[in-house]
Amino acid sequence: MDSNAGYKRTQYLVDRDYQMRFVTRLFMGVLVIVTLSALLASSVLWKTMYVTEEGSHVTFIACLITIVLMLLFELLLAIPIVLYVGIRQSHRVVGPMTRLKQTLEAIGQGDFSQRIALRKGDALGDLASAINRMAESLEQRFPRPPQG
Repeated sequence: MDSNAGYKRTQYLVDRDYQMRFVTRLFMGVLVIVTLSALLASSVLWKTMYVTEEGSHVTFIACLITIVLMLLFELLLAIPIVLYVGIRQSHRVVGPMTRLKQTLEAIGQGDFSQRIALRKGDALGDLASAINRMAESLEQRFPRPPQG
């Protein structure tokens, strides 16, 4: 049986806790990058523009406010992007892991007819193929007695 046949994604949040932790870590990385960018931009601005003369503070403060607002906008724009990409990418591992676990539990209980169907390009596709071959081998060695 082809391991890519017959499986369609039904939900993205398969293991909600794991996937939310993954997305949170991604977002924290983006937050750190944005914060470091803000600090770097502010320090460069401070060194190049700050003078002790009266009147130049207005321009300096306006530039700082512009930088902060621009970085805040970038951060707000990054939130939905990180959320979407993080959930989608984590699903490529969590989804197959869930199906692998269910199939292995069934095989462990003696149902050697179980096979894992993954989408093309899913992570762990090679592992799923190996488990399918193992199940086929076990099914041939230990056929189920006819029921009835």
